[in-house]
Amino acid sequence: MADWILVPCLVSLRTEFDTLAPHRDRTSDGSIGNQAHARSSSDHNPDETGNTPSEDADRVNEVHAIDVDDDLRKPGWTMARAVQVIVGRHRAGQDDRLQNVIFDRQVWSRSWGWTARDYAGPSPHTEHAHFSARYTTAQERDTRPWGLLEDDMTEAEVMAAVLKALESDRGQKAVGAGSWNHVEINPATGKKDFRMGGWARNDLVRSAERMDVLTSGLDEILAVLAQRPAGEIAEVLRRSLGDRAGEVGRLLQ
Repeated sequence: MADWILVPCLVSLRTEFDTLAPHRDRTSDGSIGNQAHARSSSDHNPDETGNTPSEDADRVNEVHAIDVDDDLRKPGWTMARAVQVIVGRHRAGQDDRLQNVIFDRQVWSRSWGWTARDYAGPSPHTEHAHFSARYTTAQERDTRPWGLLEDDMTEAEVMAAVLKALESDRGQKAVGAGSWNHVEINPATGKKDFRMGGWARNDLVRSAERMDVLTSGLDEILAVLAQRPAGEIAEVLRRSLGDRAGEVGRLLQ
């Protein structure tokens, strides 16, 4: 039995790479360092028995770095793309579990806002990407998704996710609150108005309340779309909004 463990957040990152690219090359994968690492300060060394750049609050002998082979063997995916997804999420404040990423002679770090700098270490990291986790307990234990699988969604999968959201209770409320099927006489006012699910419901749910329900449902749907490239989002909205797409686009400028 090993006398060290990999911090849980990096276990989840490695698992996400395996899920994204099940046939990827693992030749350059690694976690605990070799003798060369042991002789210097490295996140690849166990933090209780080895030489590490930081210390954490627990007494568990943990390794805070992994290497992932750069050959993902998945069409449309390179390690450069995967690195940009992970680094981009950290730069945008969507994630905070990593301290450094090194790949292809470049290093990105939390220490300087996740911008790329030239890396001049002994290994150019062209055959693998290096990911170092922070030594804070909350980040070590955080195993939520890293964004790779979300970024891997095809347009068909995005549309399926949108349809699933629409079929949820919140989605159904949003559709009901935002759909006016035809014009008829409103018995409360005697004037023609759009009908929405019957006037009894229309009288109970005022316009502002309907808009609250609609926008809360749309938030859930748009959260799915937000993971896709801007061009694909625009195409989905263009198909959905039809002639009103231009009007909405002008309001977003």
